[in-house]
Amino acid sequence: MYLMHRISHENSASVRLLKEDNLLPIGWSMLKGEKAERVLRNAKEMEQHEFRDDFVELGNEINSSWLTARRSNYLYRFLKLDKGDRVLIPKSDELDLCEVTGSPYAYDNPEGIDIGFVVPVRMISTGISRHRYVPADLASKLKYRGTNLYLNDRDIDTIEKMIIKHGNKVPVYDFTPTRESIVKKIHDYLTQLNDQHFEELIKAYMVSIGADVTVIPPKNSNSQKNSSIADVDVKAAFTTLDIVIYVQAKRHTGKSDDTGIRQLLAYKYEEDDRFEHLEPFKWFITTGEFDKNTADIPQDEQGERIRVIQDTEFASMLVDSGFVFKDDIFNKG
Repeated sequence: MYLMHRISHENSASVRLLKEDNLLPIGWSMLKGEKAERVLRNAKEMEQHEFRDDFVELGNEINSSWLTARRSNYLYRFLKLDKGDRVLIPKSDELDLCEVTGSPYAYDNPEGIDIGFVVPVRMISTGISRHRYVPADLASKLKYRGTNLYLNDRDIDTIEKMIIKHGNKVPVYDFTPTRESIVKKIHDYLTQLNDQHFEELIKAYMVSIGADVTVIPPKNSNSQKNSSIADVDVKAAFTTLDIVIYVQAKRHTGKSDDTGIRQLLAYKYEEDDRFEHLEPFKWFITTGEFDKNTADIPQDEQGERIRVIQDTEFASMLVDSGFVFKDDIFNKG
């Protein structure tokens, strides 16, 4: 059982009992001796509605209007706590979580404070920032202002995840899991494109990051200068930077070999006057996995190593750049 239980009543004494003696308290100090034993026994043996009826009867016997049917629920829930149950303790800005280690009992109150019953506990997690770690569904439940409340399976699942995040110092507003999910979905989308669409998407990405001239060269064109293996799928010029990026794109699942890199290395001579005066950089973009450690990636003519963008890296670049996916990327005019 999980219970949410507030200790704002007799706050300083309640906090001290919890911190120093590992005792979780509740009020009802007016119930002493036989009366305390009576409610303890009833909570153990009776259903809630039976406990409620006897509680109201006890109030009539001692001439106290404080023992009402509604308030009986708070005491009943507390006295039903048993070893292994867990209690979430809301505070103004924080939460504590503890585990019950024994049975509730009447508290011998020497200080005259209104604490009538306690239950021994051990702390599981303390100082959980409500701002940093409490998600919306649990925050809504915490708005309940009664003394205590049973928590359901959904609440329990939320609390257990919250405890893990608190331990790992991952706040509820951390975007990392959401970003990873988005990147994966985009990567899956990329693998479903055909080769032409993949190249058109890369071309659109280059425009989005500032390329002012972009070209997808015709396939199987005969070069007068480069070897037959030479191939570039996308050219993107950034003329203000005096550079051009040559891309060899592979839409692979699983492993990618070094064919794309060899094609880029063989592309040594630029025959398009829009790019020939620009400093070249070469990117190998693959949706597959490329083992960079199997062999050293050779350098091109300018001494620059080929940049390998593999697996989910290109999807991540699309996310980080704020790329906007539009159908007209693929529409031919």
